[in-house]
Amino acid sequence: MTEDRVQVYFVGAGPGDPELITVRGRQVIREADLVLYAGSLVPPEIVACGRPDARVVDSSSMTLKETHSLICDAVRAGGLVARVHTGDPSLYGAMREQMALLERDGIACRVIPGVTSAFAAAAAAGVSFTLPEKTQSLILTRMAGRTPVPDREQLKEMARHRASMAVYLSAGDPERLVSELRLGGYPGRTPVIAAYRVGWPEERIVRATLDTLSEIVAREKITRQAIFLVLPGQDDETAFSRLYSPDFHHGFRKKNGRSPREAKTPPDETAVQDRKSGTAVYGLTPQGARTAATLARALKGDLFLPEALALRHRALPFRALLETVAQTFDRYESHVFVAAAGIVVRAVAPLIRSKDLDPAVVVLDSEGRFAVSLLSGHMGGANRLALEVARLTGGEPVITTATDTAGLTGWDLLAADRDMAIANPEAVKTFNMALLSKEPVSVLDPENRLGLKSAPETGATEAARAAGTSVSEARLSVIVTWESIPEAAFTDSLVLHPRCLVAGVGCNLGTSSREILDLIESTFLRHGLSPASLSSLATIEAKQNEPGILEAAESLGVVATFYPADALRYVPVPNPSGTVKRHMGVESVCEAAALKRAGGGRLLVPKTLSRNATLAIALEGSSSSASAPETPTTWPPQPFGH
Repeated sequence: MTEDRVQVYFVGAGPGDPELITVRGRQVIREADLVLYAGSLVPPEIVACGRPDARVVDSSSMTLKETHSLICDAVRAGGLVARVHTGDPSLYGAMREQMALLERDGIACRVIPGVTSAFAAAAAAGVSFTLPEKTQSLILTRMAGRTPVPDREQLKEMARHRASMAVYLSAGDPERLVSELRLGGYPGRTPVIAAYRVGWPEERIVRATLDTLSEIVAREKITRQAIFLVLPGQDDETAFSRLYSPDFHHGFRKKNGRSPREAKTPPDETAVQDRKSGTAVYGLTPQGARTAATLARALKGDLFLPEALALRHRALPFRALLETVAQTFDRYESHVFVAAAGIVVRAVAPLIRSKDLDPAVVVLDSEGRFAVSLLSGHMGGANRLALEVARLTGGEPVITTATDTAGLTGWDLLAADRDMAIANPEAVKTFNMALLSKEPVSVLDPENRLGLKSAPETGATEAARAAGTSVSEARLSVIVTWESIPEAAFTDSLVLHPRCLVAGVGCNLGTSSREILDLIESTFLRHGLSPASLSSLATIEAKQNEPGILEAAESLGVVATFYPADALRYVPVPNPSGTVKRHMGVESVCEAAALKRAGGGRLLVPKTLSRNATLAIALEGSSSSASAPETPTTWPPQPFGH
C-alpha cells in the first residue's frame, strides 16, 4: 500500500509521556484533520500538538459504531485521521475490529507502533528483563477477568516457565495475581515491580517481592492502569550481560580475554581506554576477608565476601561461593581467592574450558604466605598475578608451569610480552614442549616483531645437531604475520599476529557503530588482513564524542585516539580532499590519522568508503625491523631472556 493512499493511521501514543511517542506518530497527529483518542488512557498532552483547526475527540465514552462513523465522515471529506491508542496499538487494543470495518468500507489504514508500558516501566525502574543464566525470555500476559484467557494461558501456566513476565490489566486482584504466580513456581522472594500510570505526572514505581506485593499494592492504593514486572534473578547483583565479557569474542575482539592495552599517548592526542581492572577477589574467613580487602584495594578489583562479612568491608555479598563463582568466572579477567586450594578447585573445575579462554586464577592462604598460580598461568596471566599478589602480601609466589620452572620463557608468554595474538593457541603446548626438549623451531618473522636476534650460523647448526636434525629440517615453525592465515596452514606452525594495524576512521555526524564495524570487517577481509592485528582506531579530535566511533572501539576492544586538526594538517597523504578540508579544516582524516598513529609506518589500504564513513589502514613500524632476518632462522640457541 502506498503512503499517499493511507487515510487512517492507528498511532501508538506510548505509556503517557508526550516525549515517548514516536516522531512519526507525532507528525501524523500534527497533520490530521480528525484526532480520535481515549481520554481515560491517553493524556491530552499527547494530542495537544494537533492543528488548531483539527477536530480532537475523546472517544472514551463512545461505541465502536460511533467512532467508525466519525472516521468515515472525516475520510469522505478528504481528511486524514489519527486514531490514537495508548501504548502500542497491537497489544491489548481494539485495533483489529476497527481495521475490519475500515477494510469493509474500502478505507486504507496503517499502524504506527508505540512504546508499550512494559518497556517504559522497565526503563523507569532501571531493570533488564533478560539476565544471563537467569532468564532469556519475556512473557507479556494478563490474568483472566471480564475478558477470559485460554486455559493454556492461565497465569499459573505461564508462570511455570519461570521467565520474566509483564502482567497487564491485573491490578484489581493482587491477591489472586500473587497466588497464581506462586502456584506456577515463582519463589516468594522473586522481585516484582508494580508500575502505576507509567509516563504520567503521577507515575509511581514500587519495588516488592511476591511475598510483599499484595500488602504494598493495597498500601499504595494501586487499583488500575498498573503493570507488574515479575523479574526472576533481578536480586542477583552478579548477573551481568556477557556482551563485554573477555571471552565474548568475534572477528575483532581478542579471543583470550585481552582488554584494550594501555597506549603511550603523545602530547598531541587524546585516547579513550578501558580502565576496568577485571579482577575479582574472594575471601571466606574473617582473616581471609581482611587480606582479600587489602588485595582488592591494591589491585583495584571487586571484593566478594560472605554476607556476614560483606557489610564491614563494603564488599559484594554472597551466600554460596560455588554459585557465585559460576556467575562471575567468565566476567573477570582474573580471580584471586583467599581460601583453601581444594575449595577453589571444586569451584572452578566445572567452568574450565581451554587455556585461551579461561581467566587467571590465583589462590592465597589467609595469612598471605603463598600465592599459587592455579589456572591460566601464561595466557591468562596467572603467573604474573601470583608474583604481584606475593609482592603485595610479602609472601612467596608458587608457579608450576614447566617452562617457568626450567627457567625458560614459553612461546605463549613471549607472544603476550610482544603484544601478539595467538591464532592457534592449541599449538602452544607442542611448541613449549619443543622448547623444553631443545628441539629447533624455524621462526619466520620478516619484520622481526618478536625482537629475536638472528641466531649465528654456528649456534643454529650446533643446536640442530644436538637435536639430531638440521636447520633446514626443523619440524616446527613460528609464523609472525599481520596477514590472515588459512587454518590449513596451521599444521606444525604456531601463528602469531602482532597488534600493529591502525584503522584511521572518518565519518559523518551520527554514523552508526554498525556501519563503521562493517566497513572495517569487510576491508580487512578484502585485503587479507588479520582482525587480531588491529591495535587501535584513530581519527580527528572533532569526533571524540561521536558515539559510533566510541562504540566501535569498545566493541573491538581497542584504543580510540583523537588528534587535533593541527596534528593532521601536515601529514602527507595520497588522497587529499577539498570537501574534507572545508568541513574539518584538514585535507584528510582517515589516512592522516592512520599514518599519524602508526608513527612512521606505511599505508597498507588507502581511503575506502562506505555510505557515511571512510577508512584507511596503516602498518606500525617495528622497532626491531632493522635487524630482521631475511630468511627463516632456528630458535632458540639460548633460552628466551637468559
